[in-house]
Amino acid sequence: MPRGIECVGSDLCQELAGSRDTTFSMVYKGEPPSRLIHSTENFRLLADLSPMTLGHLLLLPVDHYFSFAQLANAFDEELPELLGKVEPAYRETFGTFTVLEHGSSPGMQSSACISHAHWHILPVDGRRVDELILADGLAPTALAGLEHLAAFDDVPYFLCLHEDGMNVYRPRPSMPRQYLRSKIAEIVGIADPLWDYALVVRKELFRETVALTSAWRVGPDRNPP
Repeated sequence: MPRGIECVGSDLCQELAGSRDTTFSMVYKGEPPSRLIHSTENFRLLADLSPMTLGHLLLLPVDHYFSFAQLANAFDEELPELLGKVEPAYRETFGTFTVLEHGSSPGMQSSACISHAHWHILPVDGRRVDELILADGLAPTALAGLEHLAAFDDVPYFLCLHEDGMNVYRPRPSMPRQYLRSKIAEIVGIADPLWDYALVVRKELFRETVALTSAWRVGPDRNPP
């Protein structure tokens, strides 16, 4: 089984490894003690540290990859099976289920390992996200399944996956930072620049999300509700 690259010293990788000396620990000070929602052998589902909405989650591989395109073939059974368990529970709790990703590439690696692969899961209309990206002049590539994401394993991309399909967009050079968060903000009504994760943390949304997903907090041998 292919493994991810080594990532030493990053905040996110430290948290996945079980360290208590992390941004999450410093911001929330043990209230709650964990943001882990669900785990499998190779993936972790977490509440987003700085949520845009109630129900804002992150799905991450345990090992360090730059994007889900790099791991799509390596976990072609585990990842769809995990989504098949999480999506019904998510819809029952939060409604709409949309996955967004800014996929990184090796050329974007930084010492902080901010390029650790992660999917944002949000209760927003994915079709509206597609519309906003199209309005910015980016052309979509429609994918018939997750396995086709592997074609983008060495380039940056934006992914939008929802019940009507899955589109990948190639960003132009010098795209605005936190681009997808800015598009989500347009949909949920967050004023510029308050969608920046470093400016507004929205602890109340985070804690409510953790509480609402408490029944999902299970290991690899049990299922979410």
